[in-house]
Amino acid sequence: MMQPSDDKNKNNPNNPYRAIGVVSAIGTDLAACLIGGVYLGRWVDGYFGTAPAFLLIGLFVGLATGIYSMIQLVKRFL
Repeated sequence: MMQPSDDKNKNNPNNPYRAIGVVSAIGTDLAACLIGGVYLGRWVDGYFGTAPAFLLIGLFVGLATGIYSMIQLVKRFL
């Protein structure tokens, strides 16, 4: 059974489990955006026959999207 003190610790910003959750969400989000950008860039390169051009564009767009998403995630937990 949950104690009243357990409910208070759930919203505590110093909770180590909350920090672990935020860090793992940041890593997963950044990796997913990068991988998505690279695969989308490779697919567009294969479609148009432009070797590394869209791969690099996809890499940077994925990186920018991941950083933006990471900032939004950190703002929510601060």
